[in-house]
Amino acid sequence: MCENILSLECVLPDGTFAKCGTKALKSSAGYDLVSLLTGSEGTLGVITHITVKLHPIPDHVTAAVCTFDNLHDAAEAVAMMRMCAVPVERCELLDESSVLAFQNYVSSSSHQNENKKAMDIKPTL
Repeated sequence: MCENILSLECVLPDGTFAKCGTKALKSSAGYDLVSLLTGSEGTLGVITHITVKLHPIPDHVTAAVCTFDNLHDAAEAVAMMRMCAVPVERCELLDESSVLAFQNYVSSSSHQNENKKAMDIKPTL
C-alpha cells in the first residue's frame, strides 16, 4: 500500500530531520524518496510523521469464489477482468496445493464450523 503514502517526516541515521513527499495527489518532480524510505523498513531512517491518502468505505461489497480446471484458465479470467476494467479491489489466486493446505488447516482447527462446505481441490480465485 505504498501508493497511499503521500508524505512523511523522518529522522536519518546521522540525526538529521527530513521531510519527503507532498500533500498533492500527483507529483513527479525528482526522486521518489517516500517510496524509498517506506520500502527500506527503517534501515534508512525512522519515520516520525506520515500523511496517507484516505479512501471512503464502499457502499456495498461483493465477494466471489470461482474454481477453474487449471491455472491457465484462472490466469486468463484475471486478464479478462483487467482488460474489461472490472473494478476489483482484491483478487487472490490459490493453486491446488494452497487449497489443500487451507483445507488441512481448517479441518485441524479447533474453531471449525460444521456448516462450511469443503472447497474443491482446484485452482481458485
